Amino acid sequence: MLTLAEAPSPIDGLASAAGTLLTIELFFIIVLLAALMVLLALGFKWLHDHVIPLLQQYLPYAKDALGTTDRLSGQFVDMLAAIYGRRKGVEEAVRSFVDALGPLASGIFTTTPPPHEPTPDAPTADDAAPTNAPA
Repeated sequence: MLTLAEAPSPIDGLASAAGTLLTIELFFIIVLLAALMVLLALGFKWLHDHVIPLLQQYLPYAKDALGTTDRLSGQFVDMLAAIYGRRKGVEEAVRSFVDALGPLASGIFTTTPPPHEPTPDAPTADDAAPTNAPA
């Protein structure tokens, strides 16, 4: 007669099946990663055999074109800086010229009032009676 400790449990069967399935899944993952590494290695080999020789052939032309582009863009930036500097110089020259003409222009375009003459009715400085007043 079997005792309770010796009887197989249904959980033991499920655990064994789950362990087997996990092992199979792990095997498939390892095979898939190995296949990806082989494909990656083949891709790099094809790239090295077909693309790298073309790059080595046309690399001097590309370097020359990039150097020309760099040189011309530098010249363009230098020209823009020179134009901007001259523009700012002209603006400052005009501004300082107008500022220097300010007092002169204000003297030309403003009229000075005539000297103040006392009116005949106004008292004089010594509080005397006006000279043309009737006595």
